[in-house]
Order: sequence, then C-alpha cells, then structure tokens
Amino acid sequence: MLSLKRPAPEDLHRLLESWKNEPLSYTPPFEGGFIADEHEVRLGSGEQVYRAACEALDAWVMFPTWAEVDRLEVKGQQPGQIVAMVTRICGLWWANPCRILRRCDSEHSHGFVYGTLPQHAECGEEQFVIERRPDGSVWYAIRAFSHPHHWMAWLGFPLARWWQCRFVRDSQRRMKAL
Repeated sequence: MLSLKRPAPEDLHRLLESWKNEPLSYTPPFEGGFIADEHEVRLGSGEQVYRAACEALDAWVMFPTWAEVDRLEVKGQQPGQIVAMVTRICGLWWANPCRILRRCDSEHSHGFVYGTLPQHAECGEEQFVIERRPDGSVWYAIRAFSHPHHWMAWLGFPLARWWQCRFVRDSQRRMKAL
C-alpha cells in the first residue's frame, strides 16, 4: 500500500485484516530473477546474550526505528500472522505486508520466516534468526530471496537495493546494541 500520508493505526489494522486471505506474491522454488542475500553479525557469546537476542527478536527490536512493524495483537511471530512494515521512502508511505510462514526454532536457533503478499513492494521471503554456534558465539542472521514487485521498485531498482542494504545495516546495529 502506498500513501502520501502516514496511515492511521486503525487503517493499518483494517488492512491487516483484509490481507489475511491474500496469497503469497510468489511460488517457490526461488528460480530465475531472485536475489539471494545472507547477512550475519556476531552479537557476543553465552546464554545471557542468546536469551536477550531471542527476546529482542520476538519483540521486533531488529526493525530499525525508521521501519515500524504493525501487526494485530499477537506476541512474537506465529505462522499465519499478517504483519506490515511501514516506512517512508522518497516522501511516500509504504505499508508492505507479509505472512509469517514458519518458525525456525531448535535448541540452538530461534527465529522465523515471512513471505511477501501481493501489496508488498518486493517479492520473496526473509528469515530472521538468532543462532548459538558450537563455540558458544551468538549470531544474528538475515537471509532472503527477493526481487522487486511494485513497478516503482522495478523502476528504482538501485534505490530499492540501497534501502534493503540500509535495512540490514540498521537492523544489525540494533541487535548488536542489546
């Protein structure tokens, strides 16, 4: 969703409800034209760092302050949940909806994957995960497969990639600051 002014919270909640039955904007597998990205940053080591990072991920702390996440009142990220990243780019407000597809939880990892809905500027999936490695180090990883979906994202592809890289950089900073 694209707007000249910031969407009101009640309008975003209405949109989240309306997007519940939308299909994903792609069909796996990711072939031809999808850009694969993988970014990792070491957060520290030990159980305390791991638990703090997992709690931050559940609270969406990894999203930069310029990119809010709106969701219906559900804690964390549950499969089927619809969320929207809301941000202002070049004077326009974008609400980019996604569906939480699955959790990525195990003894040594905590995270989730979401997929884009048709109203998202991009097309693909993104994973956010906290990993505890055998040496005790704790890592924050973002993995994605995507390509532009909205015509403005196609037209401004270099700018869209710059925003994606900015998101990763700012997200890593927020998680490292825990």
